Amino acid sequence: MLDYLPIFCQIRDKTCLLVGGGKVAERKARLLLDAGAHLRVNAREFTSQFHIWDAAGQVTLICGEFEPHWLDLCWLVIAATNDTAVNRYISDCATSRRIFCNVVDEPHRASFITPSVIDRSPLVIAISSGGSAPVLVRLLREKLEQLLPIHLGHLAAYGGALRQRVKQHFDNLAARRYFWERFFTSEPLMQSLIRQDRQQVDRVVETLLSESSPANTNKTDNCSLAD
Repeated sequence: MLDYLPIFCQIRDKTCLLVGGGKVAERKARLLLDAGAHLRVNAREFTSQFHIWDAAGQVTLICGEFEPHWLDLCWLVIAATNDTAVNRYISDCATSRRIFCNVVDEPHRASFITPSVIDRSPLVIAISSGGSAPVLVRLLREKLEQLLPIHLGHLAAYGGALRQRVKQHFDNLAARRYFWERFFTSEPLMQSLIRQDRQQVDRVVETLLSESSPANTNKTDNCSLAD
């Protein structure tokens, strides 16, 4: 049985609150900013990085004690202060408003947790042990980082741009699946993307599109393609 429902939240341009202005809060802020959140940060003191973000218009700083009514505008909140009692109070306030809350270092009090992330955008891999084995999670992330090419995201993005064309080109699911399997395992395609050789990329794709599909792709296939 799952302890948490693994989901990816769309928070771009949505207001989120981060309570805390130290180094731990700074790491959480980077994650929220990378996801495009409209970020408000509340603390009595802030690291220099928060002031840099504030000057650049990337965050809104609120200096002082936490006020529960700030949650009324938020989609989610992260409690990242160095005061356990304050973090718990924030969690209780969020729970009463049915707002998702992450509590740093107290996953049992959180309604959501932030996993360890491998970013090959738009391909993103998240790993979590629910707080049970953070060292194991770190080791797994390091191994996966080594296995996954840094340019894998470019391949995924290019594939996304081709999806409609591939649907129009192949009239059955099996043929499309066969194409995508070859597309995502094509070493010439990957190397062309790395070199940013668009002409060669287009040539490789045209070859993959024009080559005949295996005979069994014409048979009825009830399997659906994953997004």
